[in-house]
Formats: sequence, structure tokens, C-alpha cells
Amino acid sequence: MMLSNRKKMGKLPESIVFTLALTGLLTGGMNIANNSTALAIPRTEQTQIAQNILPRDISAAVLKDASLRSGVKVGDLAISQVTPTTFSNRCMFEFKEVCTKEFKPIQGWVVVVKVNQQSWTYHASESSQIVIDPSINSTDASQLPRTIANKVLADAATRAGLAKQAVKITRSTQKNFSNACVFNFGEVCTQQYDPVGGWEVVVKVKGESWTYHVDQSGSQIVLDPKITAADGSQLPEKIAQKVLNDAYQRSRLQTRAIKITRTVQKTFSNSCVFNFGEVCSQEYKPIDGWEVVVVVNRQFWTYHVDRKGSRLVLDPKVRATIR
Repeated sequence: MMLSNRKKMGKLPESIVFTLALTGLLTGGMNIANNSTALAIPRTEQTQIAQNILPRDISAAVLKDASLRSGVKVGDLAISQVTPTTFSNRCMFEFKEVCTKEFKPIQGWVVVVKVNQQSWTYHASESSQIVIDPSINSTDASQLPRTIANKVLADAATRAGLAKQAVKITRSTQKNFSNACVFNFGEVCTQQYDPVGGWEVVVKVKGESWTYHVDQSGSQIVLDPKITAADGSQLPEKIAQKVLNDAYQRSRLQTRAIKITRTVQKTFSNSCVFNFGEVCSQEYKPIDGWEVVVVVNRQFWTYHVDRKGSRLVLDPKVRATIR
């Protein structure tokens, strides 16, 4: 029977034989394609392979840091993305907003960690240094060292005239400030990169939020100078008297018509800013002192005074003609 079939096949036209052969090849090709699809790496494994680009010790360090900051167990955290990256300099590596164009490359990775349905971004270097994006509100008051927290609370309470238990830390964020000027809330700072490590701490005071910058040792605690945290009684008496005397000499009003309504302890970035300059250089030569507002015959006069009271400058916009 098979022999007769072969004979019949032998009598088939050549075109039909060619068609059958081509069909067989195509069918075999489809099987090969299907086999290659079956051998493809599943997406979950591809993610694991991508994560394996990151050395195990760095991966462990990132997860441990995220766990400490969030209070979530390491086992409940997951690295969702790893991207090998060359950071152009240390400033870029540490998430600075304003950096120089200096090129001192750091080889490393951008690492994204899934934390409570949030994505936290880390920079990691080959030398095992890790830095979290400072824009992430990842810390709370309990993670700020207690000694530093107590110093901040004591400062806020003293400035507000409240008991220490009446003020509360609502948020603290570990942060690298690009230089001392930025740390001191300077409005005009150079782009010099001389980092100050520490925290940004927010304290609730009488329904207001006061922002502090604190260095890692807690030896420097700076309150945002925009906050109305002090009154005339907290300005040293000798300096307050100098300000009032100057206002009296300029206005020739009775002293009871002149009153200090607000003082703000402040660090002026340089003498130009201290002297109310409208266009100043970015040179950072800080002057510590106060911004003092005085009511003179229903007008508000603003003074800048240095810490010793030896330099006292009235805002030139004030029309303080002597009678």
C-alpha cells in the first residue's frame, strides 16, 4: 500500500511537490518561533536580572535605610528599578538643585524603592555611598536624635514665650545643604559646593509652622528669618534703645509715639544685603543681627542691626525727614 502511494506521489506534478515542501518548511519555522517564545524570560525574572546589576551590599544598605526612615520592615520593601548612571559631580550625586559645571564623575546607580505605594529615589555610588532624594518627607520627629530635637524645641519655646511642652516637632527631613549660606537661609548665595549635613525641622508653634535648619552635631540651629519669632523684649535692651533713639532723632516725635513692633534674628548674606542693596553680588560674607520694625507715627520703619549693635541701618525707602 505504501509502495502504491509512493508511486502515486511520484506521478504528482513538480509544482505540487514544491508547494508541499514549502508548506513543510513554513510549518517547521512556525514551530521554531513558538519554541523561542516559550523560552523567553518572564517579565518578573527580567526585573530580578535588572536588580542584580546592583551589588548585593549596596542593595541591602538601600533597603535598610528605607526601612529605618519609613518604619517598614525590610521584607516589605522592594527595589522596583535600577539604572546605572554616571553623575557628573558630587553635587549632582547628592541631589543639589544648583550645581557647578565641574566634571568629577561618580559611577553609580539611580535606585527606586517601593515604600507604602510611594517611590523613593536613591543615588548609590560604587564606593557604597547612598543618598536619598531630600524632597522625600521620609523622616519624622522620632528619627531626629533626641538631644537635637530637645534643643530645637527649647529654642522655639524660648522665642515664642511658651512652655516646652506647648511646641511640637511635626516633621524632620535629613538633608545636605549645598553650603553655609543655604544652611543659613540666605536669599542670595553663591554656587560654591561646601556641603553642610543635617536636618530641616518643622515645629508647630501656636498654629504656625516654624522651619529650622540644624547641622548633624546639633551645634548650629538656625530659624527661618522670615518667621516672626521674636518681639521687642527679646532684642538686647541696649540695641533696642539704640534703634529707638535713632528713630526719635530722625522723627523728633515723643518716645511714646515710637514703638518696636517686631524683631527677627537674621543672617544677612553680605554687607550689601545688610545695607538694603537692591542689586548685590553673590559673595557670602555673613553678618549676624536683626531686622527690626518700628512704628513711627503710624508708619513702619525697618532697620538692620548687627549682633553687637555697632552697625544700624534704616531702610532708605523710609522717608524719615527730621522736623
